[in-house]
Amino acid sequence: MLVSPSSSQLIRRVADLPWPWRIGLGVPLLAGAAIALGAVVSLLSGGYERPDTLEAGRVEEYAVGAPRLFEEDDVWVVRLAEGEFLALYDRALESGCPLQWRREFEFRERTGWFVDACNGAAYDLRGRCYSDICLGASLDRFAVTIGDGNVTVALRELTRGEPFDPGAEPVSPPP
Repeated sequence: MLVSPSSSQLIRRVADLPWPWRIGLGVPLLAGAAIALGAVVSLLSGGYERPDTLEAGRVEEYAVGAPRLFEEDDVWVVRLAEGEFLALYDRALESGCPLQWRREFEFRERTGWFVDACNGAAYDLRGRCYSDICLGASLDRFAVTIGDGNVTVALRELTRGEPFDPGAEPVSPPP
């Protein structure tokens, strides 16, 4: 019959090892215990939960045609004109990849486009796609409210983008 050593016997055996061996065994064991504890805490707490709203800053912090990315919430906030804001979901329609704002990107004789990081599809400031890949589709958007000079995005109110309008001109930033 095999008898396994008790935990106190194992501790004594490790303690009898030269100090480099103790560190070599102790550090990975402590790191593993810390990772396991973190995983248990994360599972028990339910993990990250997206907030209901995003406080996106003051109206005066936004220039017309200069989108701001809130990466943690996957939201682009765009000031289209005086008092007109739009919050676009930061995922391209066809690929599901994040978008990049490229102020100097030229397409259809205009500059300033959101570009799909995976397939290069181009979206204007209103989130409408003008590339052959997704022509006519629009990025999903969140509801935006302006109150007391603050821009607030309702992260639980994601809606479909604008319907296709074949005559719509792309919206570009002012020169």
